[in-house]
Amino acid sequence: MVNPSENPMTKLISLFTLLVTTAMLAACGSAIPHSPMLDSEPEAGAVLTRAPRTLRLYFEDLPDVDRSALRLVGPNGEHQLRGMHTMAADDLMIEILDPLTPGDYTVEWTTVIADDPTVYSGKFDFTVQERP
Repeated sequence: MVNPSENPMTKLISLFTLLVTTAMLAACGSAIPHSPMLDSEPEAGAVLTRAPRTLRLYFEDLPDVDRSALRLVGPNGEHQLRGMHTMAADDLMIEILDPLTPGDYTVEWTTVIADDPTVYSGKFDFTVQERP
């Protein structure tokens, strides 16, 4: 009687299963969405002792201002923003109208980059601390 682990068909099925599993895992890894945002002011994760008066996000190519949105949410809710524009440096910049109090803040953004019709979005956090 032939040992099942020595059967050529069993070995072939095992190899096929391994290849399919590897391909599926590779596909999952490449399905992670790409973010065109390269940097920001304030930086993601920054702890500031002075509240920013503007937000500036840098992208890998020029964002379409008309198809972009920025939102700032802090400990007291959403903050008013005004005047989104680009400084011709592949960025979006906007003024924060109301003063920021100490606490944690989240910047949420949506944009379309150059001729790419994809709508990208993301968010990052920063903290404003009390001045010493």
